[in-house]
Amino acid sequence: MLTDFSMNLERLEKALGEQYRQSSFILGTPGTSLACKVDPFYYLAIEPGFIKHLSRWAGMFPESAQATLVKTGNMLTDPSRSVFVIPLAVYEEGSPDVLRVGASFVLATFIDQAVTRYGGADGPLPVSRLRILESDRAKTELLFTGKPPLQGLAFGNLNQR
Repeated sequence: MLTDFSMNLERLEKALGEQYRQSSFILGTPGTSLACKVDPFYYLAIEPGFIKHLSRWAGMFPESAQATLVKTGNMLTDPSRSVFVIPLAVYEEGSPDVLRVGASFVLATFIDQAVTRYGGADGPLPVSRLRILESDRAKTELLFTGKPPLQGLAFGNLNQR
């Protein structure tokens, strides 16, 4: 049986939007959200929580939710499509605390469409205050091979304020 990824994608989008309508803190707030926009084109999603919760809200298995996002190009992977999570050090602008997280990257169009179409947002969410430590920039390159890279505003140094 073939999987209808476009139908699954709509199901994920609707579930994410409806959950955002009920609990807007799930997106955009460093330290509490499952995903934060780090530049105008990408969200950094905290894994495995993002896939786990998104799949539960959509009534899907986590593997199906992940496969849908990967196969539709909404979640970045390495060229072999076997790696979608990388360990990164992140922090919120203005905070001295660095967190080490499992990170995936999701296209902003997927999440922004979910929150505007189903979540009641007036428009796309703004870029958050979450930053990736500059020293971890090279780690992200694996997922951005052949794709537009993260913009410089996604990175920062705690020493430069």
